[in-house]
Amino acid sequence: MGSQVIARCECGIETKILIGGGMINFKTTCAFPCLCDRCRNIVESNLLAKTPQCPECGTANPIPYDDPRVVGSPGERTFAEWNMKERLGRELILTDGSYKCPRCEKMTLRSNIETYKIFLGSII
Repeated sequence: MGSQVIARCECGIETKILIGGGMINFKTTCAFPCLCDRCRNIVESNLLAKTPQCPECGTANPIPYDDPRVVGSPGERTFAEWNMKERLGRELILTDGSYKCPRCEKMTLRSNIETYKIFLGSII
């Protein structure tokens, strides 16, 4: 089973991002939504990589959406929470709060989460 975040803003941007890691790669992969200032997009970046990068433009260290610089309001419902204190020095938390939109730069980006099952390589 896996999860994806669907991020939407009133300006019209909508992006789907897979989050977390699987049973096989959880020690080396932690996919998490990030803001890339260079390409002005929401991207999925592996926060456990030696140097996390934007998969679209290659910029190093896109801003994870748990960073206070991009969090408008914390929200009431937690979608994802990982204890990464040993690896990253913090807990990763993603909520239904508001976040900085890369397109309009307002704190009006909101997220929903979908859970899906993967069976033999296909989503069901």
